[in-house]
Amino acid sequence: KKIHLITCPTNNTLNYIKSLNLVDSSKIKLLYDPVKNIKKINKKKNKKIEFKNYFLSVGRLTKQKNFMFLCKAFKKIIEEFNDIKLLIVGNGEEEKNLREFIDRNNLKGHIILTGYIENIYPYFKNSRGFILPSLWEDPGFVLIESSFCRTPVLSSNSWPGPIELIKDNFNGIVFENNNIDSFLQKFKEFYNKDDVNYLKLNNLKLSKKFTLFSHYKSLNKLIFNNL
Repeated sequence: KKIHLITCPTNNTLNYIKSLNLVDSSKIKLLYDPVKNIKKINKKKNKKIEFKNYFLSVGRLTKQKNFMFLCKAFKKIIEEFNDIKLLIVGNGEEEKNLREFIDRNNLKGHIILTGYIENIYPYFKNSRGFILPSLWEDPGFVLIESSFCRTPVLSSNSWPGPIELIKDNFNGIVFENNNIDSFLQKFKEFYNKDDVNYLKLNNLKLSKKFTLFSHYKSLNKLIFNNL
């Protein structure tokens, strides 16, 4: 009875919370997270980096982020596209297992674990594409950050965020969650696209919902409407 308002970062989460019947559904509202500080990203994304011709994946090296799946899939990709690289940025408990897999399969130089990088934006900007293999995300901040850096996205259809935010062949390319055959098919589609500008433009439009200013306006409206 003391709860006046519950905010949810995605519609999928909102509908799930409503289904629990914990409070009156009118108290449950959508409020996108303030992921992006536009001035900060513009300032940081133009730094020069050493890597070229690579695909990027970012996150904690945990089971949720599903990087072992991505490494196994990229092992097959590299057999066909030997000139490309995969950069995985982040630290976590899966690092040892990932490094052992890379060493065991002679993938050094093809799959690179960079560790944590404080300024990730130049890596988004200069990559050929951002890959999100996560088993679940809500909503998936890296999807929003990559969109503002105009990086084309290849994402799993994981719940609740990515499946809501990324629409196949509209603002990204989507593969079936944790399915290597689907990933390989969609990666080749992604890799061979002559024009990805429409994907980047549509994703950039989406990202504007996640600015600090947009969050402030939405939160302000919710608060005053619920006084």
